[in-house]
Amino acid sequence: MPVVPSKPEDFPVATSSRDQKQTEGAKKASAQDHVSKGPVIPNEMPPKASREEIEARMKELNQK
Repeated sequence: MPVVPSKPEDFPVATSSRDQKQTEGAKKASAQDHVSKGPVIPNEMPPKASREEIEARMKELNQK
């Protein structure tokens, strides 16, 4: 039969491997981590092409 300690303080504390991984440095994600920061807009965009250039390029690519 198993031996049960008489005092509750004497019970061993069970830890799972998941708890051990969190204490090793992995942090749990907070609500702030999931907040959207909005769209990312690059500083350098290519020059805007005119509609005629776009249509000419489209016809060129569709011919092949």
